[in-house]
Amino acid sequence: MFSMPDHRLAVGLAFLLIMPYFAQAQAELSLKDILEKNLQASGGREKIAQVQNLAFKLGSSRYMTASDGRMKILTGKDPVVTEVLLVSSDKVQRNSFNNISELGGTQKAAYLTLAKLYAGLFSLEKFEKELQIQGLKSFGPEKLYHLSVKADGLVVDFYLRTDDFLLKRMVFRGLTPEGEKYEVNYDYPPFEQAEGCLVPLSWFASQVGTRGNLVELTELKINQPLENDFFSKLEVNVGTVSASTGLLKGNVLDFNMRPNGLTIVTNWTRKDIEQAGLKSNDRVSLTIDGVESELVFYAAANELPAQNVLAQGARILSPMPRGGETFVIQFMASDTSAITPKLKILAPLEVKKK
Repeated sequence: MFSMPDHRLAVGLAFLLIMPYFAQAQAELSLKDILEKNLQASGGREKIAQVQNLAFKLGSSRYMTASDGRMKILTGKDPVVTEVLLVSSDKVQRNSFNNISELGGTQKAAYLTLAKLYAGLFSLEKFEKELQIQGLKSFGPEKLYHLSVKADGLVVDFYLRTDDFLLKRMVFRGLTPEGEKYEVNYDYPPFEQAEGCLVPLSWFASQVGTRGNLVELTELKINQPLENDFFSKLEVNVGTVSASTGLLKGNVLDFNMRPNGLTIVTNWTRKDIEQAGLKSNDRVSLTIDGVESELVFYAAANELPAQNVLAQGARILSPMPRGGETFVIQFMASDTSAITPKLKILAPLEVKKK
């Protein structure tokens, strides 16, 4: 029969005896203790105070956050800016294709929270006066410190690792203006060093009722020189548009060349299409730098021919797929050798009804 050496047995028993005391000590950490350990793991208050602004990219959006919690998000392919979102201490404004609006409800609360998180280098420093401790919470075999804040009808849950006290999970919980459940989860991997900061370089974001996606943080920079009014300027850069009966003039916002096709993103919105009086199945002439092509216009995605028909060769002007703001020009299984050399961001283009 197998028998454990006396010294190993003694060590094992001692470990089993001290485990409950260790777990109890961890559970009894105060809010102040947890917060201080979180700040120390992020470099300490002095390190955080040295960062006056933090810049990075998430997909096609560029984020800039000031140490006081202001944030600016610019979306578009440089130098194009199709949307600007400004976050101040109590307001969130959006300019999308020169249409300015103010966000409220859960959207406003979420952006205000994210601005504070980024301003504190992904630590909880900017939430210090609002935090409430909810104890330890188990996620499978893992236990996490659970802290929370309330923000304009939204409950924000922060879950910190018990080993390094860095953020593991953040959850937004609330109700939409229609009274429906709103819940968004952010799951963070271990933080990594970048530009002298310890931050997550990716995370998984998911909203209840929708598919989640992996978000990757790139081009991280700190303390960039900024104009004094940077966090108050709401201007976009989407070129210029001229719309009259049967005629549209505008600019290229982006383009994507593929082996079997070409997509050109225009700066024409539905308002411009309506001013030009275009109707589905209208034939129009496209001109880019002297090169002309004939297109068929479709006002809605459900009016497009079947995909197998388009794949045989089509040249169309239609709404951007998946609900984008503008209209796109698509060449499918068509020769575009005369057009592609003319393409560049903000190049002028014209469509005239035939």
